[in-house]
Amino acid sequence: MKKLATLLLTLMPLYAAAQDLAVTLPIPSGTNKGILSVAADGAKGKPALLQPIFFLKTLIDSSAVSSIDRNWIEQPKQQLAIEARTTFNQSKLRMETTWEEDDFTMVSKSNNGFSTSAGLWLGYRGYGLGFSKELGKTTGSTFSFGAMGGRFGLNLRISNYKSDMPDIYFNGEKAYEYEGDEDRLEDPIKVRNFFLDGYYLLNGKHFSYSAAYDNSLIQRRSAGSIVIGGMYFHSRVDYSDDSNWLLTLLMKNVGKVKFTQGSIGMGYAYNWVPARGLLVNAMAMPMFTFYNRTTKYLYDFGVVNPYKERKSEEDYEWLFDKDTKIVKTGEREETTGNKPKFNFDMRVCMTYNWDRWYVRAYGHFNLFRYGSDLVSGRMTDWTAYAALGFRFW
Repeated sequence: MKKLATLLLTLMPLYAAAQDLAVTLPIPSGTNKGILSVAADGAKGKPALLQPIFFLKTLIDSSAVSSIDRNWIEQPKQQLAIEARTTFNQSKLRMETTWEEDDFTMVSKSNNGFSTSAGLWLGYRGYGLGFSKELGKTTGSTFSFGAMGGRFGLNLRISNYKSDMPDIYFNGEKAYEYEGDEDRLEDPIKVRNFFLDGYYLLNGKHFSYSAAYDNSLIQRRSAGSIVIGGMYFHSRVDYSDDSNWLLTLLMKNVGKVKFTQGSIGMGYAYNWVPARGLLVNAMAMPMFTFYNRTTKYLYDFGVVNPYKERKSEEDYEWLFDKDTKIVKTGEREETTGNKPKFNFDMRVCMTYNWDRWYVRAYGHFNLFRYGSDLVSGRMTDWTAYAALGFRFW
């Protein structure tokens, strides 16, 4: 994870430099140099070992403002920012299978509940890392990375959670009611999500994505932009532990599912500035999922007792012995063909800036569908957070 974050942190300024190479920088004033030349100048005269650091620092600083109009977008003097975040999240996973021979449909619905987490985010000029941990009885954590320049935005989020009280439905009717903590699954359903999306702004001169989502820039006047975006999503759902043999059998022996999607789209984002310091942002983007594959893992089960041998099929004493257990005896992997479909990405944000302090409220919703001949389903994920930030240095 650290290597991935380091790689992204290194590559994104270079990507921004390639996009804006022919653009004249508004700072330093009176120069017609490209941002690579400005970055090289920033490293001159520094100790040899520190020159790459100063080159990268100047490149980040320059790429953030290389194409903006200062009458519309302002850059704070402070370079670093730290945020305290309180996040509210709910992820719901629906898995469905149909038993045609018995004419019934089974649906398993699991979610991480309405969870609240607390965490910190630290960033430099639009590049930042964050980590949050869920509070209370729910278990889960989220790691995030963001990189934003004058015309681009990149977001990475890796989240984990466990669901130990899934709802089971047969033909639309709930099959089981949980009455207390003792009814929770011994081995919870484990869900891991990897989410990566990136955007390119056609109106980077007047519209700032950074002003809305990390406050490294400040939008002074209302503006909008057409946005071209891409999204990669990978999720792993695992309930294949021996103790979940019944749930696995009811799902036609499928005990683990992985689905991967790649999407591209075009949408629109708008920054509304009703008063100085106040910003309201909304972005909506229909997307075409051109890559959509599901890998399922099927398991066989057997009855074993490591301490006793079964004398015959009628040996029920052995069958109900406390050491007799149902365990996995094999695993088979099956991958579906590509199934393109449509998706969408939507987010809203409101922020208010003082001199060094700022507050932000943010909401993001995603819907992902997957399927195969045995198991189909959908993952819905919405996240909202409130952040209090402080700029320094």
